Amino acid sequence: MSQKRPIIVFAGPSLDPSGLPDGLEAELRHPAAQGDLVEAVRQHGKCVIALIDGLFQGVPAVRHKEILWAMDRGAVIFGASSMGALRAAELASFGMHGRGLIYRWLRRYPLLPDDAVAVLHAPPELDAAALTEALVDLRRRFAQARRDKLISGETAAELSRIAENLHYTKRTLANILSAAATAETDGLADLLSVLNRSQKAQDACLLLIELRDRQQASSWPEPEPAEKFVYTDAFLKDLTDAGFSLDTLDVHW
Repeated sequence: MSQKRPIIVFAGPSLDPSGLPDGLEAELRHPAAQGDLVEAVRQHGKCVIALIDGLFQGVPAVRHKEILWAMDRGAVIFGASSMGALRAAELASFGMHGRGLIYRWLRRYPLLPDDAVAVLHAPPELDAAALTEALVDLRRRFAQARRDKLISGETAAELSRIAENLHYTKRTLANILSAAATAETDGLADLLSVLNRSQKAQDACLLLIELRDRQQASSWPEPEPAEKFVYTDAFLKDLTDAGFSLDTLDVHW
């Protein structure tokens, strides 16, 4: 598939502060909610979509059926890091392209809780900056601290357990350390602060670099053979709830 395609990136707290990599020509949009991928395809047709971050609290999340519809309309969809990694792990057999360590982790352990990648973040008007840390990033930080002999294996396990039991809106290093019962955590906040490289950010960066390279080479994955897309009453309701006119989307069933 060698052709010029618009690239739309849905990202927020998982995006590295440096933003899109140099050389990537893409439209950066806020974390995706229900209907946002439909709108991207309505505007750009056979585009490339990078789903990194998505909304799920307070608004409907991006549905699986929406992604399948977009791919049926010719969009090439990649997922990584957060909501994108979740959806890619769930839809890999249907042609969605997952990338990164978190995606591979979710594919290997499909029953892990969705909130392992969830964070509380600021509204889009404030660039959706993360206010808490994802469980997957915290676990990797504690494991690295154990390997670096900053903490014992027992303390690493305890910190991971505390983090898992906290609601994702409360998962901060300060909250975790304050709940720990071991004196080994005294002064640990400063030590752990240097191990704060987010795996979510790394996975997002790697995906965007791949998209840049593919864009420059005009090389995109060939679409997977798929069965005819089947409209359901639930999906049609999702479309109308999101404000779309079924006539303008050329919906047929």
